[in-house]
Amino acid sequence: MATGGFALPNYNESSAQQRKMLLKATQTFGEILNFSPTLTNGTIVIADYGSSEVYNSMVFLSRTLQNFRKISSQPILVFHNDLPDNNWVAANKILLESEESYIKIPDVYFSAIGRSFYDQILPNNSVHIGFSSAAIHWLSQPLSAPDHILPSSSNDPTFKAIASELAHRDLLTFLSHRHKELVNNGRLLLQFADSNNNSSLASTVMQQVSINLLSRGVITEEEKRDLTMPIYRRSNEEIQQVLEEVSGLFRVISIEKIEAKRYEGVSDEHLREVVEQIKKYGPGMMRTPLLRAIKRDSEEFERIFEIFAKKACEVFESIDARNSLSSYHSIVLEKIARE
Repeated sequence: MATGGFALPNYNESSAQQRKMLLKATQTFGEILNFSPTLTNGTIVIADYGSSEVYNSMVFLSRTLQNFRKISSQPILVFHNDLPDNNWVAANKILLESEESYIKIPDVYFSAIGRSFYDQILPNNSVHIGFSSAAIHWLSQPLSAPDHILPSSSNDPTFKAIASELAHRDLLTFLSHRHKELVNNGRLLLQFADSNNNSSLASTVMQQVSINLLSRGVITEEEKRDLTMPIYRRSNEEIQQVLEEVSGLFRVISIEKIEAKRYEGVSDEHLREVVEQIKKYGPGMMRTPLLRAIKRDSEEFERIFEIFAKKACEVFESIDARNSLSSYHSIVLEKIARE
């Protein structure tokens, strides 16, 4: 997702694993949809928090809304939300032109909201269903980890406490705004990376590359420290703490932790295609963090970025992607009704 200040390069093409994760929730979301007519006789409002270029959300909604049309003809309005600098041109184009688009389903409409989901983005009591997939592990602000490219992977106890506290506040802020936006008994589906996912393929590669560039003198110690992606993958304990704090606002309908080898059962040929995709788009994910960390003139920056990208491709080739672990949380919350 283009969240946390990052516009990822061609997210629709580079996010097959995020799409796979979201599609696993098809049945769960279908149940939420089937519940929604009890909330309104009119238009059902769905909010997609952290949509990026919307392809993943579009495919997911197409599948679930087609089934929903078998039991209800109520109008549906989908709001796709991401940061202002998200690629909204690509998002609108794919929704309007793709054969997989849900707008081909009768009486389904969409709109876009270019704001951070750490703000309230819709009116009070206006949303019947919300969902966010592979987005809320992005922090609201960048941090400079002393020893790792991911704040949640740092072994520095002082820094780790700072990062954990920010992630805690961010999730509370996110849920507080969603509570205002949801109608009574409205439901929210959340999917986000677990702390066991800190050794994911991309982060493992980027960490190795940053260490390599430091050892070769390409970047300085200060630049290495600032070369951090604002991602925090929460532990079970951290999530439970937040859920306890919002227990007066939401009831937990379901909570599940899903772990699997990311590419288990994938053919060697398909796995090679995946690695080629990661090699193509992975270095681009680091362009914004590099811009923040490397404060040099544009020509020197491009030289360093080229070195970074080349080394990243070499490291991707050397890693056994098949054993890369996918671990994430899937949670359904319901807003507690107020008189």
